[in-house]
Amino acid sequence: MRYLLLLKRFFRKKSYILMLLLVPLMVFLLKTVGHGQNSVMSIGVFIPGEDASSQALREKLEHETGAIQYFFYDSKEELQTDVANQTLTEGWLVPEDLDLMVQQLASNQFPSERVQVIIRESGLSHLLGKEIICSRIYPSVAKQLLINYVRSSFSQGQLSADELAKLEKSFDAYGLSGSLFKASYMDSSEMNDTPVILMPLRGILAMWLMLCGIATSMYYLEDQENGLFIWWHTKIRFFRDLGYYAVAFFAPSIITVISLIYSGSFTTLAKELPALVLYALSTIFFSMALRLIGPGKKFLGMLTPVLIILSTLLSPVFVDLKQLRQIQKCCPAFHYLSSIHDSYYLVTLLIYTILLGGLVVLLLKFSIKVRQVLKADLL
Repeated sequence: MRYLLLLKRFFRKKSYILMLLLVPLMVFLLKTVGHGQNSVMSIGVFIPGEDASSQALREKLEHETGAIQYFFYDSKEELQTDVANQTLTEGWLVPEDLDLMVQQLASNQFPSERVQVIIRESGLSHLLGKEIICSRIYPSVAKQLLINYVRSSFSQGQLSADELAKLEKSFDAYGLSGSLFKASYMDSSEMNDTPVILMPLRGILAMWLMLCGIATSMYYLEDQENGLFIWWHTKIRFFRDLGYYAVAFFAPSIITVISLIYSGSFTTLAKELPALVLYALSTIFFSMALRLIGPGKKFLGMLTPVLIILSTLLSPVFVDLKQLRQIQKCCPAFHYLSSIHDSYYLVTLLIYTILLGGLVVLLLKFSIKVRQVLKADLL
């Protein structure tokens, strides 16, 4: 009954309600914006030629589906304008005679014309774009290499039109497709088709839960100042404090699960529930430790942005800094985000939670002893 009254007390706080409403609104907006936009890169392509290699490249890009979107242009000036306006990630200007470039490459000659990749600024997308354009044109080069080899080795430098057509047909028939590859996690589960804009959502929710934990510590200090705990006597203070934080985390945990399900990021109950429970406990213990170490609400308020920024950098929310792996292990969100598809990190999250719980018990005992010493001195 006491915990139900405490939950009702939380729902009377405007800041608590605002904090809870923040995530559903964010998830809804991300889901709306990300609907049908599952592209990592948008590439503009200008193919002026009508030769066989140009037609093959155009046909290949037109029928390609995945995380890269291709837009075809009839004018290279218009393409350059869209790259400059950041409408496109980059642009490709293909030579008018792509067959000639392919033949020169297959003959080990330096091509007279090359594909021009237009970018606004250098970065990871530029490096990825170069690999993509090479992989799309190389099949034409490989086909020409095969033709040159057969022509020089078996046909005395001559191939009839029928023989050439048969050779090209055989080469195309044995082309590799995307069915050769299957992306999966460490636990052998397949990757789902989550929109790119929703991929960092789990990490954002983890940071939000940490924010809820620090906010709960502020609420605790406020209730302590208002005399709430004078009427809440208990033999073991640890369980009273844990119950207080657990009540505050009840609604955020439910919202987290609903958000993951709605966004399509939810995996299975067997994976999600243990990881979320352990992460909630570790975040609770972490927030309790900060409250016991820090001098007050002002300290927690100043520390909050620093902790959120550091946790975001040290956890694989947007990027995974593997060079800082040992430092990352100090962050509870890192273990949680890594545990969904790797049971090893679920074990490390459990150990981390137990260690944090032990630290909180020690800090509580230390604070009680300090109060007893101060009381004795006053008497």
